[in-house]
Formats: sequence, structure tokens, C-alpha cells
Amino acid sequence: MIDDLIEDVKKDFVVCQKDKRVFKIKIEKEKLIDSLNILIQKGFITLTQISCADWIEDSVFSLNYILTNKTRALNLMVEVDVPRDISDIISAKDIFAQALVMERDIHEMFGIDFKGNDTLYDFALEDWEGIPPLRREFDTLQFVNENYEFKKGREDNKDVKAELKRRKAQAKKKADELKALKEKEAKKNEEQADGTK
Repeated sequence: MIDDLIEDVKKDFVVCQKDKRVFKIKIEKEKLIDSLNILIQKGFITLTQISCADWIEDSVFSLNYILTNKTRALNLMVEVDVPRDISDIISAKDIFAQALVMERDIHEMFGIDFKGNDTLYDFALEDWEGIPPLRREFDTLQFVNENYEFKKGREDNKDVKAELKRRKAQAKKKADELKALKEKEAKKNEEQADGTK
């Protein structure tokens, strides 16, 4: 059945197999809606996720629409590149209702405009101004330094590197103690086994 589904998809798209149950096609953004409609007819009825990667080096955002077939036996990724300088694409909301929320999240985090989605307003970030926070040019440290006071003088203000080193040493000590305890028990069991012979 999976082979039949993929063969059917291959009639309209170039298909790349990523895993046993995961396949991928790449399309132009202008063909998104037509392609999604074709894929629904071929049995990919559920939109499980829209993800975004910022390929700043290539000046594109890469959107991946993850579709699942009726039996949930197969996943198909539909990859679409959106130019960073004209970051808009038609909304998939009329095909998949759940796209509304997914697009709203991507709009807020990357700044991509989904044409036709009228819910592209504050979602998780209230009154956010400036570069969307998941774009690669966003400077997290600069943002924190400009918007938050560090915990000066508080006892829970710890040096991150020193704290990680302390926790790692503590974990190693516990592991060594556990190993020594197991070796001691194994030796004791061995001695008892020798004594019963």
C-alpha cells in the first residue's frame, strides 16, 4: 500500500525517500496550494506540522509542511523556499484548518506573512517589536542585555560554566560511588557462591 501511494505521488512530483516511512518533495511557493490539494486527493489528509528553517546563507526560509496519510503509516514533507527579502506565501488555512495556528506561530517567530491568514497578531510574544526572535540575525545576548537586569547580588546568581562543571563532577562522583557499590556486591555474591560449593 505504501509503495502504491508513493508511486501515485511520483506521477506529479519528484520524491526523495528520507526514511522507511518518510518521503519528501520540494516545490515552488507559487505551487503550494495546488500541490497540497493534489496530495489530499492522493490520501495525505492530515497536516501534522509546519516547520521553518532560516537559511540566511541562501537568503531563504525553508518551510516544511509535514503531511500524514489516512492510516498514519506514511509521512510526506513538502518543502517550500520563501525568499527572505519577500517573506510571504499563501496560507494553507482553507485546506487545513490547523494551519491557522501553525502559520501564526511561524509569522511571529520568523516574520513570514501568510497571505489570507487574518490571525497574524500577537501569539506568544506580546507587543514584540523588532527582528523576529528565531531569525538568525537576531542577537539574543544583545536583546537580554538591553531588556533585562541580571540577578546582581542574589545568591542564586551563579556562573553558568562553573555551575555546569560542579554538576558534572557531582554526577561523576555519584556514578563512581554506584559502580563501587555494584562491584562490592558482585564480589560479596561471588564469595558467597564460592562458600556454598
